Amino acid sequence: MAEYNQTGLMVALVLFTVLTVRDIYLGKTTVQLQEEKEPHIAAKQRLYSGPVLKFQYCRVFEEYSRTISQLYPDIRIEGENYPPKPTNRFLASCIFYLKLLSIALVISGYNPFPMFGIETPRIWIWTQENKIFSCLMTFFLSNMIETQLLSTGAFEIFLNDVPIWSKLQSGYVPNIQEVFQILDNHLKMTQVEKSYLSTP
Repeated sequence: MAEYNQTGLMVALVLFTVLTVRDIYLGKTTVQLQEEKEPHIAAKQRLYSGPVLKFQYCRVFEEYSRTISQLYPDIRIEGENYPPKPTNRFLASCIFYLKLLSIALVISGYNPFPMFGIETPRIWIWTQENKIFSCLMTFFLSNMIETQLLSTGAFEIFLNDVPIWSKLQSGYVPNIQEVFQILDNHLKMTQVEKSYLSTP
């Protein structure tokens, strides 16, 4: 029975580690996934020289991008995650490695507290008696903290690398009608500037 538990825990640890590393380091952006699904559209977009609307986004990006591409087919839409603060990214990395270390210690049964001259806490004894549950709990709780640290709540919109909306500054996500109005205003201004510059 003990061998079965050890084997199961090792399989769970390896699976959790692989999934977490994949999510953190090998995650693909929406643009990359779209390029894989529709390579002919991706090639066309690389040659595209019109306006580029870039979102640094939250969940409404998919819905907004579909609606905007229907109304403005000439605009290329890109999406990417808004980068978190460097301190938050560092803390999330520390929690990730601490999570792996704590799960490895629980599975191995090694007690690190006597090495530091500290009495073994009761919670550590509990984790040794409930290895599977404690590993799962450590994994999910630390993932929740990592997600919270890396979450920015941003919804930033750029038109040709010029910011036209910021949720971080305004405090809310614009509705689709507001986005259309902002786009109309900026595109009209761009056309007026081009026509003004082109006149001798």
